[in-house]
Amino acid sequence: MDAITKVPVKIHIFVGKTKVEFETDQVTGLQIKNAAGVSPDSDLARRVHGQLELVTNDQAIEIKEGDHFEVLPQGTIS
Repeated sequence: MDAITKVPVKIHIFVGKTKVEFETDQVTGLQIKNAAGVSPDSDLARRVHGQLELVTNDQAIEIKEGDHFEVLPQGTIS
């Protein structure tokens, strides 16, 4: 039997205008900020149907190809 080689999945998201790549669909807000070079103290929000939803540093979320996130000053989104 031949061994099946699993190719890592690459998921591209946008943080503001910065394109970020992950090899997993499960990430935390802090991982997104770190990958985008954003301060951990900033607010991170996911754009969903035109609305912004806060993503905290320790919150684990599932990302999909082409997801968009915004970085805002701390305390902007509650």
